[in-house]
Amino acid sequence: MIRQLLALTVVVSVVVGCSPRPIHFMREGSAPAVVPKQSSWKVTPSWRFYTGETYDSADIPLRPVVGGSQIFVAEPGGKVYALESVTGNVVWQIDSKLDLSAGVGFGHGVVVVASAEGQLLALDPTDGKLLWQSSVGAEVLARPIIAGGHIIVRAGDGQVIGVDKNSGTINWRLRNNVPSLSVRGLSMPVQVNEIVVVGYASGHLSGIEIESGRELWKTPISRPRGSNQIDRLIDIDADPLIAGSQLFVAAYQDKVYAISLTAQKVQWKVPRSTLRNLAVSESELLMTLDNGVVVALGQNTGTEVWKQARLMGRGVTNPIAIPGSKFCVVGDYQGYVHLMDVNTGELKGRGHARAGAILATFVGSGFGGFYTLSERGMITAWLLEESS
Repeated sequence: MIRQLLALTVVVSVVVGCSPRPIHFMREGSAPAVVPKQSSWKVTPSWRFYTGETYDSADIPLRPVVGGSQIFVAEPGGKVYALESVTGNVVWQIDSKLDLSAGVGFGHGVVVVASAEGQLLALDPTDGKLLWQSSVGAEVLARPIIAGGHIIVRAGDGQVIGVDKNSGTINWRLRNNVPSLSVRGLSMPVQVNEIVVVGYASGHLSGIEIESGRELWKTPISRPRGSNQIDRLIDIDADPLIAGSQLFVAAYQDKVYAISLTAQKVQWKVPRSTLRNLAVSESELLMTLDNGVVVALGQNTGTEVWKQARLMGRGVTNPIAIPGSKFCVVGDYQGYVHLMDVNTGELKGRGHARAGAILATFVGSGFGGFYTLSERGMITAWLLEESS
């Protein structure tokens, strides 16, 4: 099925990003879980920064990103910030005066954000200077990625668009049909050597040549089931994730798949449903299911290693593994962050951002903890300390 992934021998470094589209609601009959008051680890804020604007779940394509020693943040009202990742000090800020809908993309010397009106902006990461502004003609609903000399953009009307990184010229467009009903939001493309892999609301996965925009392959990995339109939703809304020579893909109301890029075939698949991004630890695939249960699956087998069900009903974000530690973390709709042992799922500590629901969790190099974005527009840097 995936043989057109070409003769890939892939060793890809994983950039751990933020959580997408957390679902902040409680299912009927559920209630926020009781979490332990006694903690073996302290989770405390190192610094906070307020953007001054409120976010909601529809703004989650506006995810902060860590690039080098800086965090790049975009707010819905148009402002873009660069913060020092260790101190939270503002390096620069600009006001695009646009209604931003997606970002922040970073790489190859450029910062990219996009607007609901289809405007794409490229900024200099050192000072925020506008390098160019271009119209792609449709609302952008996924964080753009920078792949070599191209910026790859996904639009709400189904288009995948390749834009020249240096000039903003549109080099190619690939059009796709959009289902009549789908979950709002799109997964971010992921680069595999000379192609980008894209997951669609139709349950299809495709590989697109970066230079030409030619679709090399397209295959359904998920098929709709159920008697009504809601039950037949099978969006691939979680970003495809590459870890070593494996590609992990999750389809809503269906399965999570592990695809071997060297063998060019599905390695395993297990019934699990999520709209949230996946993450990896040393040997496990981490995910938050639709009901808020956090699970770890063996990367090579798909076998469940552990399950943490005490956070059900708390609108939990996707888990992220904290580099250089033995922990993973999630945020919830009440603004708490929950620290778990990455090997067992045991709850080890918690902290409170006090700025509304946690919408995004993310990590970066050069900082020993992790970061969160809250709905009231607050970026928080968190540090871990063992309780005495």
